[in-house]
Amino acid sequence: MPIWIVLFICVVVAYFAVTEGAKKYFDTKVQVLFNLGLYQDCIDLLDRKLARIVMSTYKQYYLRFTIYEAADMDAYADRMLDHLLEMSCSDKQRRQLAVRAFNFYVKTGNRKRAASMLEEMRSVVSKGILADSQLTYDIVFRHRHDKIDEMEEMLDTNDLGLRGKLYLLLSYQYESIGNKGEARRYRNLEKQLRDAHRPPTIKQNTR
Repeated sequence: MPIWIVLFICVVVAYFAVTEGAKKYFDTKVQVLFNLGLYQDCIDLLDRKLARIVMSTYKQYYLRFTIYEAADMDAYADRMLDHLLEMSCSDKQRRQLAVRAFNFYVKTGNRKRAASMLEEMRSVVSKGILADSQLTYDIVFRHRHDKIDEMEEMLDTNDLGLRGKLYLLLSYQYESIGNKGEARRYRNLEKQLRDAHRPPTIKQNTR
């Protein structure tokens, strides 16, 4: 075998080894920083040239969407989500993205886009996820209010994410029946829960 072919093979193998190693490094590092609430450090890491090279565009945007959403920077998260929804991806990624997008649009009060995501989810997600999403949509946008007693009985859950969601859904339901005091109380409880676990606020990257 000619020496140049051997050298070429060695270069290709080395390239893929370095690329896979870099991918694992960035995946792990972003996860650690995210779990610590160091959102600006996450963005700085994703802005590195090597990260842009070894990560797919879809993954870059998905991570940025996740970071901005967690930091309550909805305008930036919305921009990332717009890009993601226009990109080609696997069926599994699309299902995951549709659910994430639905929850984001519910949170930001975008009824039209939440309805669009809910419609897309009908044929691709499990019956449980669809039923929960439909209930959320009906409470938030259609003023459904027949789940107050049931949800209040669930408030002793240790799942903080679920408890926060219950607070918000109860607030919407009490608002729908005209009980502004209880609606305000549950919104305050949700805010207190969120603030108690809020990481440092991310700064806009202007580089």
